[in-house]
Amino acid sequence: MIAQKTAAKTQRHWLAESVGVFETTDRVVHVRGDDARSWLNGQVSHDVSKLSGDVAQYAMALTVKGRIVSDLWALEDPPGMAIVLPAARVERALERFEQYIIMEDVELAADPGLVVITVQGPRASELVERLPADLRRYPCARLALSSPRSGIDAWVPRAQAPELLRSLAARASELGGGVLDEAGWAEAHVALGVPRIEHDFGDDTYPQEAGVGARALSFGKGCYLGQEVVYMLHNRGQLARRLVQLEAPSGTALAVGATVVDAEGKRLGEVTSSAAALDGDPTLGLAFVKRASSEPDQTVWVAGSPCRVRRVIGA
Repeated sequence: MIAQKTAAKTQRHWLAESVGVFETTDRVVHVRGDDARSWLNGQVSHDVSKLSGDVAQYAMALTVKGRIVSDLWALEDPPGMAIVLPAARVERALERFEQYIIMEDVELAADPGLVVITVQGPRASELVERLPADLRRYPCARLALSSPRSGIDAWVPRAQAPELLRSLAARASELGGGVLDEAGWAEAHVALGVPRIEHDFGDDTYPQEAGVGARALSFGKGCYLGQEVVYMLHNRGQLARRLVQLEAPSGTALAVGATVVDAEGKRLGEVTSSAAALDGDPTLGLAFVKRASSEPDQTVWVAGSPCRVRRVIGA
């Protein structure tokens, strides 16, 4: 257990101070046809109508009631567009998209031959200089909301992925970083306050509740599915719950699914993910809590232990 905690903490350090390499399970879906760009712009929550070159946009696919179907990255993919989706959400998202291809000239095709490798951290650009010139790559700050931390995603033919990872691992080590495992990647999201679908938000969540509204929503573009609901939430600002980062004393367990309560024991929400503490550092977790108890520095309780609300995600 100590070894696992140490590894996760080391990997978080790579992402914060140097560079981390991670083979994601994301999948590339090509969007083809004469109407690919205009159709996709009407299906996702951010403006993708003017994307060009290697610029990617984080966005959401929503239901008509504004709930999240999947988050995604959209970018130009000549002769059409492409979206990069979490593997666990591909089938659901494609089903939702297919329902809204009516008369448009649009065809969706998931590409199982591509692996998405992400390089994250302040020295990511140095590492990516070593990538083969023929690999598709684009800026994608998956674990950061602002500078100076940065990142780049690369689309790699599946057969080339193992060799490329070995090469990137060697170069990352030279730069003071390395390759992340699933545990380190997950804990970095908690520590940096970047929620993940299937863990911190999902089918029953509005984008604003998950704290991704600022990144994933546009209120200046044309209509898109689910826009009316998220626009009303944006203007009224009346969320019943918010995703927050909790801080608990070192050694306190913040188990996923644990109930969050107030001083009187009334249920406020539940823990969605956590990151182990080591060497006296506080335990960190993400949790949904009722709005009235979600302000920074408020105290809530998990399994009898007091926890401080460190921040509201996305605020």
